[in-house]
This record gives sequence, C-alpha cells and structure tokens, in this order.
Amino acid sequence: RHPMSRRGLAAHFLLHPELAGSPPNEALISALLELGLDVDLYAGGPAREAEQYGPRVRQRHVEYHSRWLARHALSPRWRRYALLSGTSELPMGVVGVLARLHRRPSMTLADEIRSGTYRGNASERWKRMCRAGMRRSDATIVNDPVRIDLQREYAGLPPQHPVVSFPSCFRVLPEPGDRDSLRAARGIPQEALVLGYSGLLSEATGGLWLADALASIDGLHVWASVLGSDPLVAGLLQRVRGAERLHLETERSPSWHAAWSKAALADVGLVVYLQDAQAFRNVGVASNRLCMFLGMGIPVIASRQPSFEFLERYECGRLVDRAEDLPAAVEAIAARLPAMRANALRCTREHIAAPLRYETLRATIARVLGREEAAV
Repeated sequence: RHPMSRRGLAAHFLLHPELAGSPPNEALISALLELGLDVDLYAGGPAREAEQYGPRVRQRHVEYHSRWLARHALSPRWRRYALLSGTSELPMGVVGVLARLHRRPSMTLADEIRSGTYRGNASERWKRMCRAGMRRSDATIVNDPVRIDLQREYAGLPPQHPVVSFPSCFRVLPEPGDRDSLRAARGIPQEALVLGYSGLLSEATGGLWLADALASIDGLHVWASVLGSDPLVAGLLQRVRGAERLHLETERSPSWHAAWSKAALADVGLVVYLQDAQAFRNVGVASNRLCMFLGMGIPVIASRQPSFEFLERYECGRLVDRAEDLPAAVEAIAARLPAMRANALRCTREHIAAPLRYETLRATIARVLGREEAAV
C-alpha cells in the first residue's frame, strides 16, 4: 500500500521503464510533484531512473494487454488517484479504460505518434483503445508544435481539446562533461574534429551516412553512442574505410543526464530521419538527439525538412539532402565553430525554450486538476 500523504497522488504509465528519466517524462513527473502530488510510476519493469525523484515517486508494475486489464481494472485503488497520465501509445489504452471506469481526469504524453507506416505492432483492437484513451484525456502534450495537427488527426481529438508542447529537452540542462577528459578516455585526439551520433544505428537514421563521412572527409573522427543496433551493422561499420577514426559505444549510459553530458565531446552532431512516416517528416524539437547536441552547445547537421529550418535561421546548423552533402556541411561548420557553438546555446534558450514551456505544462496540469490558482 502506498504511504498516503496529504499531498494527493497521481499515476503515470510508461511504455518503457528506461523512459523514466527522459526529458518529457522528467518534466511531467516534476510538475506533478511541484503541484503537490506524489506519483506512482507504472512500467513493465524496473525504472532505474525513478530514484532520482526521491521517495515521493514509487514504482508499480503494469502490463499492457487485455488480461492485465481484466484482472485489475475494477480495483478500487484507482479511485485514490487525482490524475492518470500515460505515454504513447500502449499505456493510453490502460489509462483510458481506468479513467472512464473510475471517473478520473487523465492526460496523454504523446511522445510518439504511431500512425501510417510507423503504426507499430499493436493489434487494431488495442490501437482503438489507445486512441479512445487519448480522446478521453483532458489534455495532450506533444513534443513539437508541428506535431499538434498530426496528433489531433491520429487520435480524433475534438477542436476544443487542449494540446500543449514540451520539447525533448531538459528544462534544467545537464552540465556538459569535460571535453578533454571525455576524449582522452576514448582515445580521441584533442585537436580532432569529431562528428557525433546518438541513438539506434540504422539506414533510416543515417547509419550509412556515418560510413560515407568517414570515407569522404579526411581526418574526421566519428563518435557514435548506439543502442539496440544489429551487431552485424555495427561490425560492418567498423570495417569501412576510415574505421580507425570511428569510436563506437554500445553500453547504455547510467542516466539520460549522463548521456547528454557525454555528448559534449563532439564538435558537430548528426541528426538524420529518412523514414517516410509523417511523424518522421515532422520531427523538430521532438528529437532528443537534436536537443541534446544543441543543449550541449554543439551545432548540428540535419536531414532537410521544414521542422529543422530553425537550425539555419539561428545559424547553429546545416540542412542536407544526402550523404554527399556532408563534407561541405562539415567544412562550413568547422570554419565558424566558436560562433555556431554560441548560436546552438542561444537556440536552446530562445527556440527550444524548455523552461518557458515547462511553466505552460505545469499550468495545464493545474487546470486539469481544477486548481487554476496553482498555475504560474
């Protein structure tokens, strides 16, 4: 039994336990705590980063399928919660049912939009439940304004449904790691120009572009922190021309903050989305790797799409159409690196603007709770 306090209680449902410390979830959980609610954090396994929030956040187990719902949906414990919230998309199937049965307010954290060719593997029956949970929620959070219409269309949200945006960026930026120490630990020359890459290594996210960059840009070092990638793909990448300048890491960082701090060793970040689904053609500051590089003062080369045009407007990045454009983009950034590093930080403050968007997020949650006076 949860040690009930006078503060009240919220339940937040995660699709993956490792998302407990991601920027949008950190913002949502922190806002709930600031608004006086303790939080039960539901996930399918241990969420190791839940400990960062202290004793007011407790871990609970959930399974996203009908059998779990049949066993647990009618439990009176759900009536203890002042608010139910969940990430996209499977958790919203559970949240929607529980909120409807127990007449609880709910919120959707639409960190993914599983539509079109990015629909995922869930059955159509469960996806209908998820969309119903999204429609039933009292407010929705997306991670870039360009995704508001996509989420409205996908979930069938009514015109009056409140949607706010919060980027995939920490509201309080982690301290950048010491560049010299990070490079020395990885055998990267201090004077080298380093292209950074983070996330799943695949053709759709620029995996082949890394090979092209190593082969076509003399002296360029590539640092890539990759997770869940095919060992064959990673192994082949280590055998391409220029592989002696590749620094590949496959171990998960101990925390999201640590992963961001580590990225400070790079000079230029690579952010590529080649998938044809609308969610990937409208990324913007929904991209954790983009926000990470900019937040650590690192200019970015990104695949061309309208949602990334702010990079060139702030002069903190270059947009490219194909891998063959990488050498010119790297050269252009290297020629103005100090200025573009400063511009990356300015863009983080002014365009991504996570602290300001956090205040809007907190005010939205306060309204859902019926506590307008708590909004700031």
